[in-house]
Amino acid sequence: MRPAGERLYLYLNSRMIFFMLFAMACGWLAGGRLAIMRDIVPLMFAYMTFVTALKTSWKDLGIIFRKPLPLISIVVLQHILMPFIASILSNVLFAGRHELILGYILMAALPVGITAVIWTGLGKGDVALSLTAATVDTLLSPIVVSAVLLFFAGQQATLDYSAMIRGLVKMIVIPSVLGLTINDLSRGSFYDRSIRYLGIPSFICMCMVITINVGMAQKSAAEMFSRAPMIVMLTLTLTLTGFLSGLLLAKLFGFKESAVISSVYCSGIRNTSVGLVLAIGHFPVEASIPVLVAMMFQQPLAAVAQKLLNRGQTPAHNHSQT
Repeated sequence: MRPAGERLYLYLNSRMIFFMLFAMACGWLAGGRLAIMRDIVPLMFAYMTFVTALKTSWKDLGIIFRKPLPLISIVVLQHILMPFIASILSNVLFAGRHELILGYILMAALPVGITAVIWTGLGKGDVALSLTAATVDTLLSPIVVSAVLLFFAGQQATLDYSAMIRGLVKMIVIPSVLGLTINDLSRGSFYDRSIRYLGIPSFICMCMVITINVGMAQKSAAEMFSRAPMIVMLTLTLTLTGFLSGLLLAKLFGFKESAVISSVYCSGIRNTSVGLVLAIGHFPVEASIPVLVAMMFQQPLAAVAQKLLNRGQTPAHNHSQT
């Protein structure tokens, strides 16, 4: 029987969508009063990343790289196709509103969200592939996010890229490297022994990060929504496109069923928590709006995707990656 702490952590993850929506509602109601807590957000995010990275090892990454097509397709879709679509549509619909366009490109450039791994597990997909995609994408995020913004936003973005890269390295790269290394040194046993203690604080940190960032963006978001309902429609369209393109690309390349599920979630779920941290810390406030709205849609769409994918699963479902 699993320890009580681990069982509670698994239960919280299985009800994640409700807790995330509750955290967003609390942040919206609290508003700017939460700004005094913004300095602890990077620390909480680093802790969340560390706990997540403990699940995998450098060896696991090597195994996925031996058959890299699913991983390559996810990364290409995430960081080339989706930013291109976001750039085209946002420039057409919001011409001249550079901060908002920048927010859409940022939203499309974000690395794979770690909740994609949780949804992959719930959907009986290839967890190793999703975890590796999230880890690799996270490790590369300081370079990739900056490169995508420079390429697609160009002169529209007047950002301190060095500060943004340093922030990503501290919040994501260093904790990920530590987690992967500890997993290897302990041969995977550290995660099994410690998740009962580390898991629940990690889940609480995730909810607090969401609450604080939503609160800090609430005023600008409320004003923007009242003036431009098209923001909601475009964000929903782009988020849905991420899920659908992951499905279509996986089917096109003939991935196994488990890898198809991983592709859907890794393509549809972005790390909007780090997106909000970046947007609020390094961008004009308006740039956080698309990321905030995407956070509202991702988890409900993931739940819908799970139900649709479960209907199409074969009885002899294979968990391996193509």
